[in-house]
Amino acid sequence: MKFSVSTLALFAAVGSSAVLPRADNATSTSTACHSVHTGYLTVFPGDQPSKHIPVGLNGQNQVTYGVEADQKFLVEFQACPNLPAQAPNLDMYNGRIIKSGSTDCVTVSNPSAPEDGPFFLELAACQSDTEPPASQQWEYGNDFGAVVFWKGASENDEVGWTDDDQSNPAVEQGTNRLELGCAKTCSSFNITPEDQL
Repeated sequence: MKFSVSTLALFAAVGSSAVLPRADNATSTSTACHSVHTGYLTVFPGDQPSKHIPVGLNGQNQVTYGVEADQKFLVEFQACPNLPAQAPNLDMYNGRIIKSGSTDCVTVSNPSAPEDGPFFLELAACQSDTEPPASQQWEYGNDFGAVVFWKGASENDEVGWTDDDQSNPAVEQGTNRLELGCAKTCSSFNITPEDQL
């Protein structure tokens, strides 16, 4: 049996339209950001790291490091299907990080700082349930495993926490706000379950 090119194209078009999900409503559950990992936002510091250390949250909702009074906080990484480069089979996602049980996102408070930072983190109201702004876009997973980076102001970078001479997180003097910077060359965050701290 011979099929013409136009007949094959018709079968291909009909077949592909039956498989693709419809996206008529941008806020439908198929396009809404949804949780894929839950744990504490952590760093893996030191020249010879041995354990994940949670970052803290101060009274101004700023993310800090090294202050015992600033409590660790549970987060959820939410994949946002409307953002490009989702690879669930590889456990790699683009999305946002929310404080568990809230509508607040881990947000870069100064995304327009110079490219090498420093940038700072805070909790702020999530601005979109489908396509977060650059200040709230994060990447989970890459060739190095379950690592977390801010996507950067251009949404194409991998920005992590800045490390000092001993490979510990650099902090702002006086506030202990954790510093981010050094696109593509800094250390990654992790989302670590309680039993792995």
